[in-house]
Amino acid sequence: MTTLPDYAVSPGDHIKEWLDDHGINAAELARRLDVTPKHVSELLSGKAPLSATVALGLERVTGIPARIWNRFEAGYREDLARLAETDRLAAQYEQAKRFPLKYLRDWKFVSAESRDKAGTVRELLTIFGIAHLDAFDATWVHGKVAYRRATLATDKVYERATWLALGEREAGIESLSDYDRAALEALLPQLRALTAHANPVEALEEATELLRGVGVALCLIPPIPGFGVHGATRWIAGHPVVQLSVRGKTDDQLWFTLFHELGHVLLHGHKTVFFQGAGDQAEAEADEFASSTLVPERYRDRLPTGRNIAAVSDLASDLGIAPSIVLGQAQRITGDFAWGQRLKVRLIWAPDAGEESN
Repeated sequence: MTTLPDYAVSPGDHIKEWLDDHGINAAELARRLDVTPKHVSELLSGKAPLSATVALGLERVTGIPARIWNRFEAGYREDLARLAETDRLAAQYEQAKRFPLKYLRDWKFVSAESRDKAGTVRELLTIFGIAHLDAFDATWVHGKVAYRRATLATDKVYERATWLALGEREAGIESLSDYDRAALEALLPQLRALTAHANPVEALEEATELLRGVGVALCLIPPIPGFGVHGATRWIAGHPVVQLSVRGKTDDQLWFTLFHELGHVLLHGHKTVFFQGAGDQAEAEADEFASSTLVPERYRDRLPTGRNIAAVSDLASDLGIAPSIVLGQAQRITGDFAWGQRLKVRLIWAPDAGEESN
């Protein structure tokens, strides 16, 4: 993040420098500009604004273009406003503490240290795209944008909104292709095949690029401690945004969540946010979409009902998918989760480790 100066340089400081270089005093400058000595004095001290008319006069007196003087003035006023804003921002820090600041700092979404109250609030406001934390409720909880307000009114409102806001920022909507439903449906077999990739992280990067090509944004945002969400789907500016947290920490859960969210894209409307695990009819339908897309109905009778690693591997080979996905579906059917763990790739995603698989 760019460090901003904690001082402001007025156009008067630049005028003083020119006067010193040319051996001219303030009274002489007033005569040349045809203004009062008092006006020049206030201009030099930064008390009086530099008008466009005076800037044109300075162009003729100094030979420095008026646009440069106007730029000095605009920068000075902006710096003054920014310096005055510091106290106003610092005063909002108590409100900012409602948000998961430690998480945001750990993951470098916020670079300001805890002692920098104004800097912390400034970065938090940028994440949410608001000018003051008083605007948070109106924008993210009660606003007119459906994907922001839906299901935010919970005891985890600040965590949920933070996670969504980070996804919105990472989605890169402006560089997406137009959404193409038919192309997304045609892409499903290729996405299924990526589940068998030896490195799930590389496979997910490839899936991200493929989905962007059909107008779907896929973004991974680290899970916020205490906020148990695996994934979410919403529409922004006509594009589906699929957001994953990798909270499950194994490759089968990662891929199941992705196909679950793509189920929402293809099956359901775009007027709300779909959070995996909500327990409603739409979630059940998305679960079924993921299950049947990964392991089609005609193969379901081959899912082992006992601890049969060979059967899992054979079915995965025939389907061209990761054995962990077949194992996961067999485990969900039988309720027996205490076997076959060596087939799963465990994902490690931590602030100091980045994204890894081992």
